[in-house]
Amino acid sequence: MLTFESFTGINNVLPEHRMSGKDLVQAQNVDIGLTGEIMRRGGYAEVSALCHKNVHEAPGFILATCGSALTAIHPDGARHIIHPAMGPERVWYCDLPDGRTTYTNGLIHGVTDGLIGMDRSVPAPASLGATDDSFGALHPGQYRYHLTHVRLADRLEGQAVSSEPIEIAMGGMRLDGLPVLEGHAINVYLSGKDGEGAYLAGVATGGSFEYTGTNAALVLPCRTLGAQAFPVGTITAFWRGRVLVAQGEVLWASRPSAPHLADWRDFKPLGAAITAIQPVDDGVYVGTTQDLIFLSGTTWDGLGFVPTRRGPVVLGSGVAAPGDRIKLGDGTGAGTAMLCIAGGEIVAGFAGGQTTSLTSNRYRTTAAEVCAAFREVGGIPQYLAVPQ
Repeated sequence: MLTFESFTGINNVLPEHRMSGKDLVQAQNVDIGLTGEIMRRGGYAEVSALCHKNVHEAPGFILATCGSALTAIHPDGARHIIHPAMGPERVWYCDLPDGRTTYTNGLIHGVTDGLIGMDRSVPAPASLGATDDSFGALHPGQYRYHLTHVRLADRLEGQAVSSEPIEIAMGGMRLDGLPVLEGHAINVYLSGKDGEGAYLAGVATGGSFEYTGTNAALVLPCRTLGAQAFPVGTITAFWRGRVLVAQGEVLWASRPSAPHLADWRDFKPLGAAITAIQPVDDGVYVGTTQDLIFLSGTTWDGLGFVPTRRGPVVLGSGVAAPGDRIKLGDGTGAGTAMLCIAGGEIVAGFAGGQTTSLTSNRYRTTAAEVCAAFREVGGIPQYLAVPQ
């Protein structure tokens, strides 16, 4: 049995002839204790003989792709098919504060509560229908009308489509040929006279709608006017009421408290393909194929671009971690921290953009893509990164 009086860790940087008896080139199936002791890693028990990929521990259930189906697995063993055909690509997840989890593979995206899967966004109406005159109490003049789909299952409202100005001469407006979408109603909004604003005129559940009310009754504004559906991307994270998503070299943010919508201006080009997104208390760390970037600030519009010069970040290596469990100088950090592989080393990032390498001059990896996680086993903090 191999024993160490004092163990300083794994070292694959120095030549072996320069190492002391305190180093190992590699170690398999072992855990390292808080004082450097080496212990046999605990075993495991097989739960299922089926192949499960893209495993994610969501609040109250586990998500995984089994074959091509995205499946939710509950503690009592119950299984629910969330999406029947996610395909073989990697799936990225984001846990929302309301207990739901978003999922995306860059082509298909949605959201689930562990029981059913729903589209991430509500589509815009495919057409505006046709207008006709009607008698009513509106002031004669030019108006615009706007349509949105509302999903009946959760009352989620999608982006609006808007008409050109129409002339209302007899005080009313009738719409025919409205785009009917199964499982959705249509909210109809009408502007004030001369086309300003968009206010709820009523709800259509079929292909026709008629408004004969007054201008004074138009008071509830359209909240989704000018929005667009949330972009389909890959790496996803939740930050200060917004959902962030990577789309190639571009970082997008959802509207606050509306993870299914985005505004056309709410994107930030990073200059290189995004490989990690990890928020901390006062900013967001974004890994790219060129560098680890700290976006400093607490508001989307106020984020400042701060390069760390730690080097390229490995795809999928970014994870959140408690700062007080991560070494920083002679002590530990505080608040929310992050871990990733940057420049071949395991790097920790803290609030304020402060970073430190945990494996400098001791350990380097050449992995190009990993599936990473942070956990504690018997009080021992562990960063796991499995090459993909």
